[in-house]
Amino acid sequence: MQVLEKIRIPLRGNILNRIDLQLTPYLEFPVELIGNPKVQWIGMIAPTQSGKTVFLQTALADMIDQDPGPALYILPDEKTGKRHFQKKIIDVIKESPDLALHLTQYKKDVSKAGIELDNMTVYLGWAGSLATMSSFAMKRVFLDEVRLMPLTQGAESNAIKLSSDRLTTYMDMGLAQGYMVSSPSVEGDLLHQQLSVPGTTVLYWHVPCPHCGKFQYLKFFTHIKFNDKKEEAFCHCQYCDGIFDDSDKKMSWNGEGVWAPEGAILTESGMLETPFNLTERIFFRYNSLVSPFRSFHQIWREFMQTKDKLHDYKNFWQCWLGEFWIEDVSKTSEFSLRERRLAYTRRVVPSGVKVITAGIDTQDSGFYVCVRGFGERKRTWLIDEFFVRCPIDIADAKDIERCIGEDVLGHVYVDKDGARWMPSMAAIDTGGHRTTTIYAVAAKFPTLLMVKGRNEQDATIKYSKEFNLYLVRTQEYLQETEDRCQEDGWYLPKDVEDDYLKQFCHIRKVLIQNKRTGENKVVWKTIGQCDYRMADVHTFICLDVQTPTGAVRNYLEKPDYKNNPIELIKQVDEQRLKKTVASRTTSADTGWDVGAGRNWL
Repeated sequence: MQVLEKIRIPLRGNILNRIDLQLTPYLEFPVELIGNPKVQWIGMIAPTQSGKTVFLQTALADMIDQDPGPALYILPDEKTGKRHFQKKIIDVIKESPDLALHLTQYKKDVSKAGIELDNMTVYLGWAGSLATMSSFAMKRVFLDEVRLMPLTQGAESNAIKLSSDRLTTYMDMGLAQGYMVSSPSVEGDLLHQQLSVPGTTVLYWHVPCPHCGKFQYLKFFTHIKFNDKKEEAFCHCQYCDGIFDDSDKKMSWNGEGVWAPEGAILTESGMLETPFNLTERIFFRYNSLVSPFRSFHQIWREFMQTKDKLHDYKNFWQCWLGEFWIEDVSKTSEFSLRERRLAYTRRVVPSGVKVITAGIDTQDSGFYVCVRGFGERKRTWLIDEFFVRCPIDIADAKDIERCIGEDVLGHVYVDKDGARWMPSMAAIDTGGHRTTTIYAVAAKFPTLLMVKGRNEQDATIKYSKEFNLYLVRTQEYLQETEDRCQEDGWYLPKDVEDDYLKQFCHIRKVLIQNKRTGENKVVWKTIGQCDYRMADVHTFICLDVQTPTGAVRNYLEKPDYKNNPIELIKQVDEQRLKKTVASRTTSADTGWDVGAGRNWL
């Protein structure tokens, strides 16, 4: 860390002339790992203007000052690389008095091949030039902007593999280390493949909420919300909805951040419940939401300016959000969904509805709910979509029971003739951190179906009597909603919330190519918050659950079919109804396929 005090950065094109880790605290741990013999590769995948190059400058300065030896600095191409090397490396050495002491007086020692110092040599390499990467043994290797480097170079391997070969001699002695930094490009490229190399640990920068203290990895579509009254964007805590202040360059809470694997559970003191161990390869990931050089409002403004322009939006996704772009083959868009709006309003049951189901997506902050009506000729209407706030840290089983009983299953809707309707059943996911509580609550509601995704099983739906749980190939229902929303018969209310439209489009079908075999594969990828989409998927799952008389979907085309719990309650005793509904399930661990013979999927 002492070398940081010796580095001076030219003010031309930079805000400060020295490195201040109080401003970028997420760089502190990566810097501490420089020279650590347990870690062979350190990677950093992050947005532009967030300190990635500063990390490389620090690693090189440490080598010059503390641990000299042959070094190879690899850039994507010679044309732009020379200018980058001059500004980011040579000028830093010249501006830093302690480093400048190692410069020689010979002009030829600074050339297109690198820079010769009195204690070591920094060689320049180009990702497109095998000759520059096939030199002798190196003690350290630096790769800048890996996203621009090809997956293969001619008949040879790639820049990362070739540079790794240069490190072998020193690596065997425990003296070598490699570094790579870049903003991300597309899934499947050279950089993206590094995250799945065996022995790789990927860490994310988690920061505490200034109000409730809960640690979280800030994500644009989860945390950033626009305040119409103040005409400004704010970053909200996903647990307590408190606001992260960025008026002090985010230093008040960013300085308390910690590195942890994605999805890790941290205590209020920032300690990991399951600590990670140092591995041979460690990659660090963060985005512009924690960068001191971009305010939340600037990030929101960039999103608004680019969201309707595919090429610009791709740049926002990569260079601002620090995420890999995916090759999207989905046709669904907010525009196409808006074309499905009809004259009816939310919470009004349209003519033609024969049954209403509800879907619930569980999150730590509460529940996302979709209520959908179904009729004959494969028609379906979105009747309602809403969020029930129920924070996991303060809500107990009784609170959840009240939310589901009153806000979902017990909610009464009215059609244009004044007739009252209620959902006949609801499906809720059991994932996340509420599984035990959801199990307890579901026992109180015979018409609440517990669902868990299991796409690898051999049947569309399997039921486990032991856990009263439905295991579902949810990808089939994602495909159904993808297909149906493009066809006639899929309707949305005229006042449907923009949040629903956005979230519906945030899970996409993408094309992934196996670089070795050339085989293309289509998979589902999440590109943002998609809780309403998953809640909507659960409304369709309800149609295929076996009741004593069969699945609801089988009856939708029958002219006299109607399923409305309010009318059923009038006809039978409430206790008898509960007993009948409770017996809807099949024997334990049986499974069935749906849709194939029903001209629906």
